[in-house]
Amino acid sequence: MFTCKNCGGNVKFDIKSGQLACEYCHSFFDPYDYDDKTSDAEVQEGFEATIFTCPQCGGEIISTDDTAAGFCSFCGASTVLYSRIQKEQKPAYIIPFQKTKEDCKQAYSSYMQKAFFVPNELKAPEFIDGFRGIYMPYWTYKVVQKAPISLPAKNTYHSGDYVISDYYRAEGDLDAYYEGISFDSSSSFDSSISEALSPYDIKDIKRFTPAFLSGFYADRADLPSNVYESDAIEAACKNTLKKVKGVPAFIGVALDCEPIVFSPVSTIEKAERSMFPVWFLSYRNKDRVAYATVNGQTGKVYADLPVSIGKFLIGSLIAAIPVYMLLCTLTVLTPGITLTIVGLLAIIANICYSHELTMIITKESGSEDKGLFAKEHPEELSAFDTQRHLNASRKAANKITVKITEKITVEKVIKFVLNCIAVIYIIISTLSAIMYIRGIAGFSNADGSFILFTLLTIVAFVFSIISFKKFIQLHVLKGSIGLIFGMLSMLAGNAVLFMQPILDAWYYGVSFIIILSVLNTLINVIHAFNILTTRKLPQFDTHKGGDDRA
Repeated sequence: MFTCKNCGGNVKFDIKSGQLACEYCHSFFDPYDYDDKTSDAEVQEGFEATIFTCPQCGGEIISTDDTAAGFCSFCGASTVLYSRIQKEQKPAYIIPFQKTKEDCKQAYSSYMQKAFFVPNELKAPEFIDGFRGIYMPYWTYKVVQKAPISLPAKNTYHSGDYVISDYYRAEGDLDAYYEGISFDSSSSFDSSISEALSPYDIKDIKRFTPAFLSGFYADRADLPSNVYESDAIEAACKNTLKKVKGVPAFIGVALDCEPIVFSPVSTIEKAERSMFPVWFLSYRNKDRVAYATVNGQTGKVYADLPVSIGKFLIGSLIAAIPVYMLLCTLTVLTPGITLTIVGLLAIIANICYSHELTMIITKESGSEDKGLFAKEHPEELSAFDTQRHLNASRKAANKITVKITEKITVEKVIKFVLNCIAVIYIIISTLSAIMYIRGIAGFSNADGSFILFTLLTIVAFVFSIISFKKFIQLHVLKGSIGLIFGMLSMLAGNAVLFMQPILDAWYYGVSFIIILSVLNTLINVIHAFNILTTRKLPQFDTHKGGDDRA
């Protein structure tokens, strides 16, 4: 808690002025007036702060104020957070907030105007008012590149009917350095969010003093600097290659090399702790949480946008009406063709569902978030140094995350049912194909709908099996019954096309049943999409939860 030097009232950082402002006498003070330690050694000393701990997830945030917090930004819980006083290590630098809360709310509202299918509560003014200013911890690296280099190059040109390539060695002395290459140093801060909010302008960076935190919160750093050293070097190498290609002497000459060639001459000279500003908002729905974030310096917005099922279905219905009318205008839809088109829609829905499930498995494993992966599997950190290693680490992460140690009884039952459906389908398809070829009992499909629908059913069955295997990996059975319903509806369509009933009602009745299965699959796709756009409720095992005062 910082007090006014004139009246003794509370002072907080004022974004518009960039100074500390007194809430009572309205005096302004330079933040460094409350910090007279300027030497490099003293900068690294700790500062006293209040640590707020969420009793539900264990997440911890730092504040220089001791006022009780009533909302957890990590899990979205509305609860009184436990607090304790603790000595925290000082970061070296900080970028103060430059966008006010009103700026943040305006930027977010403009961003959400294009999101038509999000739940209404994400656009509610009382929800938007919940933005909180949080300083997120970062590592800032200085990369130095200094060495003689020799790069392969070639110049290609045409001479008559020939293409001639001349090969060279581009040699020179490389002398470059990069400061301010930054990566977030909190495993709780999703890397996809930090990447989306970047870049920060390092020109506005200042020497850290705790006074900048007055009126704001800060997340705690829990990742060592070595986690992102390879990424910092890679970023420097990419930029160096870009600049080398822009050298006038190399214009018209293609450098036949990749950024990795600069890695051997790249070194991390120093890595320093920093804090960057983020406006942060949490939206909790049962066991999932979505985040909305705004860059506190540039105003750049990133938000998880779940979809409202009701809005999506209404929008899809409105879009389907003109499409159906167009099809009726352009062609004559026989009952068989109508049934085939409906089957095609089922295939598309199954493919979308399978794709969403694949992405869920990857995301839930945490293998795409290097910070989280490094926290949980530090021994696998080296696997992220190259793309080849990155792919290997993802496979390793999937094995760790989705390893199945025991099959439950319900899964065995569902697998048995699916296998029975497969056997039945193979028998029916074989008999139908034989009867079609031989023309037994006057069997004939002039429009070819039976063969087309049979092929569609095979594809649907394949993707249903793939989707079910992914359900097992996720240890989730909800939605797997819909796969069985979809397969049975497709088999019913095959049976109708095979029997060729006189009444069209049979065709349209089965088509309606398949549409119901497609609708169920689309709802499951939306559920899967919402899982991708939201996150599991965090449980910070590495953070000490509970009331430390007890």
